[in-house]
Amino acid sequence: MADQNDRPDCEREAKLLREFAHDIRTPLNAMLGYTAMMAGEGGTKLSSDQVYEYAGVVNTATRRLLEICERALDEAVKGQTVVHVEDVNFTAFCIELVGTFEKDAEDHGVRLEYAIADDFPIMRTDPVILYEIMTNLVSNAIKFTPRGGKVSVRGEVNYREEALILVVQDTGKGIPSTILMSVMKGQPATMTFAHTHRKGWGQGLLIVQEKVKQLGGELRIESAANGGTVACIHLPKD
Repeated sequence: MADQNDRPDCEREAKLLREFAHDIRTPLNAMLGYTAMMAGEGGTKLSSDQVYEYAGVVNTATRRLLEICERALDEAVKGQTVVHVEDVNFTAFCIELVGTFEKDAEDHGVRLEYAIADDFPIMRTDPVILYEIMTNLVSNAIKFTPRGGKVSVRGEVNYREEALILVVQDTGKGIPSTILMSVMKGQPATMTFAHTHRKGWGQGLLIVQEKVKQLGGELRIESAANGGTVACIHLPKD
């Protein structure tokens, strides 16, 4: 029988493994989707410019996957969360983000777009954690938005709160209040929408909530006035 003293370590390792498996799906799915098109799957015929563009997306997804793996190994060795702060151009980051999810959004019949405020500054944050946060939110938004809908990513500045606001908004069915309350309390929850027949939100939002705190920020989620969900990440401006 395992020693009771080993249980916290086992639970932590299981949690890290769950998060790792969850975080690597986005770059792996991007790599799989774009390489399938480059290989001509389904009779797809690409121009040389398209091959060049898709190769760039695959290269970027591969680098992100490597960063996530290296971070997981670093945290496993140190036994604690690792945060490396550096300059991040959020406009360039969003261009990469949209490229990563472009095929997924197209397959779901969802329009994906971004808009960054002109006065949005260079961020000082951890790009690996930011990538994990934003990919979780965008992936969920696309998954639960019906065909013909829209997912938008925005970057705004709130000078009154001295905060940077990162927004992921969709035109889906929204998150039921009971599910949202459970998740925001740190409790796992799932839901299924008829148009997707897929479950989700719970694990992804719990990961996002924890990682936003690691960046010294706050996650706020609410229903949009015209339907859908608005996820706002408030991060310190300086």
